[in-house]
Amino acid sequence: MRIRHAVAATALSLGLLSGITGIAQAAPEGPAEQETAISQVEAAAGYGGSISRTEVMKRAKDWWDRKIPYSQSAYAYDINRGKKYRTDCSGFVSMAWKLTTSRNTSTLDEVATKISWANLKPGDMILRNGHVKLFEKWANSAHTSMWIYEEGSTATDMDHETVSLATLKDGGYAPWKYKKITG
Repeated sequence: MRIRHAVAATALSLGLLSGITGIAQAAPEGPAEQETAISQVEAAAGYGGSISRTEVMKRAKDWWDRKIPYSQSAYAYDINRGKKYRTDCSGFVSMAWKLTTSRNTSTLDEVATKISWANLKPGDMILRNGHVKLFEKWANSAHTSMWIYEEGSTATDMDHETVSLATLKDGGYAPWKYKKITG
């Protein structure tokens, strides 16, 4: 009988310490209608929080190494198998940035700030209407071409390639920095 009471008391105290519902609210990444409840495990793992440029690139490279195929309806786990993200271009950037959900190209700018091409750093996104790429580094000292990661299309799947700055500008792309990136 004492053991049952001790177990019940322990469970009650743990329940009180961790909250009645076991749900933590994440700070919204976008408009109120996109707010989502995330578990304490997700919150503890840092989803939706600040992230270093090194971690963003490590997460991006993991999908490249695993050759995650492009799909607008499929999902794949991130590097630590903590969360699944849609395997299209915007789901890939959402995963790399460790967001709480897979955003799309029309909502990624809500969690980012537009920057100049000269200020691009690893982990920044290059966004246009309908598509997004993740900047890795400049491919030359003149800063006229760069290495990017992207979930390109069903024809190319996960890409890691060089792209010219002129081609990106001509294609309507602009550089953006995630608001919670560090470094």
